[in-house]
Amino acid sequence: MQNRFIDLYSDTKTKPSAGMRKAMADAEVGDEQKYEDPTVERLRERICDLLGTEDSVFMPSGTMCNQAAIRVHCRLGDEVIADRTAHIINAETGGTAANAGVMIRMLDGPNGVFTGEQVREALRDPNSRNAPRSRLVSIENTSNGGCGTVWPLATMQGVTKVAREAGLSLHMDGARLANACVKSGTKARDYAACVDSLWIDYT
Repeated sequence: MQNRFIDLYSDTKTKPSAGMRKAMADAEVGDEQKYEDPTVERLRERICDLLGTEDSVFMPSGTMCNQAAIRVHCRLGDEVIADRTAHIINAETGGTAANAGVMIRMLDGPNGVFTGEQVREALRDPNSRNAPRSRLVSIENTSNGGCGTVWPLATMQGVTKVAREAGLSLHMDGARLANACVKSGTKARDYAACVDSLWIDYT
């Protein structure tokens, strides 16, 4: 019996099969910027249907998705609340500071999953003349730095409640959202309902 090594280090280790490469080569293309690329438009529609969102955009990398979302939600000098294991802190070459000019307030959640109460305790006084303004909560599901831990929907909903009561936006790094849905049995649109922006990876 022949042993085969399967490398599960990261989804970035995946490689397209011959059939996938052929499908890419044969794909109908057009001007995506004018919404004239039928393949991209079908993908966008599929994502909107999956997540229950109003619209979607195709981006080439997860880091770009995270950085664009942070830039949209925040102003210079604002603060993003995230777990200390988050990709935006540890694997995006300081992009939050370089691109958006924001600070990170790090939480210690068990395996990358924090609670609404932790968010409440981390909130800055909105009337402070000295502290940065709490503006965004960033969630990573599953938590890569937290050993692939799946966010329980109820925990995420608790975070959402606190954040929205405080006037903060929420963003989800959904690099492994599909994995979280399979493991938890939670629908992607139910997770998506907890946040104002998110992205999902199909590698």
